Order: sequence, then C-alpha cells, then structure tokens
Amino acid sequence: MKHIKKILILVMLVCSTSLFAMQSNDVKSQMDSKIHKALSILKNKQESTEQKAKKIFKIFDEVFDYRLMARLSLGRRAWMNISDEQRKKYVENFIKLLKESFIEKLKLYNDQKIQIDNFLKTRRSRAILKTSIIDKKDKTEVDYKFYRSRKRGWIIYDVIVAGVSIIQSYRQQFSDLLQNGSFDNFLKDMQKANKSNA
Repeated sequence: MKHIKKILILVMLVCSTSLFAMQSNDVKSQMDSKIHKALSILKNKQESTEQKAKKIFKIFDEVFDYRLMARLSLGRRAWMNISDEQRKKYVENFIKLLKESFIEKLKLYNDQKIQIDNFLKTRRSRAILKTSIIDKKDKTEVDYKFYRSRKRGWIIYDVIVAGVSIIQSYRQQFSDLLQNGSFDNFLKDMQKANKSNA
C-alpha cells in the first residue's frame, strides 16, 4: 500500500509537545517554546531514526485522536458497515501505517526549520494551528486541524500539507481499494503492508 506522496517531513513534529487539557490561548506560546525539544531529538546523530521516532511518538501520542483519524479516513459508510472487531483491527493497522509513514519521512529530515504562525478558532470547538516548514529554498504550509475535547483539551484530527488533507488522501486510497474487494481483503492488505515495513 502506497504512502501519501505529499511532503510529510515533520508533519507531526510541530505538535510533539503535550497539549493535554491545553486552552486555546496557550497552544501557540507553549508550542513555540517546546518545539526545540523535539528538534533536538532529530539532531542527535548518535541515535537511529527508529529510536528518535520512538521518543517523538511518546511525546505526541496523546495529542492525536488516532481513532477519529482512522474513522474519518475510512469514511462514514464503510465504517458503519463493519463489525466492532473489524473496526478494532482496522484502527490498530491504521495507526501502524500512519506511524510507519512518519518514520519514512523522518529519514528525510535535514535541519529544516519550523515556524508557528497562528492558532485560529474556526468554530467554538474547532481550530487550526497554522505552521510552515522552511527549507533552504522551499516553504511548505502545514495546518493542524483541532477539535476541543472536554477531557483532553485541543486534539488533532487532521493535518493539511500544502493544501492536501492527510485524511482525504487516505480516504481516496482506501475507497479505491474497497471498490475492488471486501473489507476483510482490504484489512489483510493493510496487515501485509505493515508487516513488510516492520
């Protein structure tokens, strides 16, 4: 199964500090002050990519709603037509696929800089953190879509890279695969892809 082809270098890194129960007026300032911690992990040349990724995942896992991202990526119709057991297996494999994609893109890191631009509330319980990844010649806009959870504060449910939604990209890939076979076969393909990347 192909990974998303758009630039994903540092896609999750911008949010690699805990936003647990963080209020909207705290997001930008705390992200701006703590992002250097995550960047320092990447700059450590004595550790492997996998070791670095493990540390970064430990920091940002509670920031992302992986289950919601998995459900949105599959689409409402497909999600409603599968059993609880199928949902559980799908979510587990989606998380593995998402993280493996991140690890692959992490290998492309070459001292890029991250600029945090603004945190905008689009609705009462929705917001966007606008950022930029700055290379020597290029600047890529990366927007993080948040929803507000009563227990967890502001949580990420989608990432927009250069105008392209990760959720929509996965949904298109998954929709194409599901049109050509059953959900069980689709799930087997995901499992095979994850095993080959292990």
